[in-house]
Amino acid sequence: MKAFAQLMLSEGYDAVTVERVCAEADVGRSTFYLHFAGKEGVLRQSLAGPSSHLVALLEPDAGPEALQPILEHFHQQRKKNWMCFTHPVRAMWVKRLGELIEPKLAVRARAIRARPILPLAIVGQQIAESQLALIANWLTAHPTTSTLTIAEALIAATRGMMAALLRSDHRALLAKRPSAS
Repeated sequence: MKAFAQLMLSEGYDAVTVERVCAEADVGRSTFYLHFAGKEGVLRQSLAGPSSHLVALLEPDAGPEALQPILEHFHQQRKKNWMCFTHPVRAMWVKRLGELIEPKLAVRARAIRARPILPLAIVGQQIAESQLALIANWLTAHPTTSTLTIAEALIAATRGMMAALLRSDHRALLAKRPSAS
């Protein structure tokens, strides 16, 4: 994964091949394929870490302070990591993030007795797209906006979309237990 990340960040996702990753990591192709189906598999696994911070925004006690370190990292590395927020990596990240969001949505929907407008897979993808779009826009067009402001906006947007798409009261999303009503 380290070899993949170094190659992708230095040359771009399209330039990365399994052969180059294997050479850089000094592993055989058969070893690589024991762990990954291809370079998309490595990318999917590498996106799980940064995605976990965004998935955590679905929790009722999510606060901006927990998100600030990863946002500061994105901001500091924006010139190096720009391809993570452009095609084709961004589309793969949206898909992966949506897949990670969906089970959390299911838990929250059950807890608040929500009546989702759309299948949870679609809701998860929509939330993922919104989160990554906000971060990409910030990094490319408004990088002077503070990480605290972006963290607060991410939380508000995530909760607002959850409330709208799960057909629930915004206050119910903040409750740790479903209300007795």
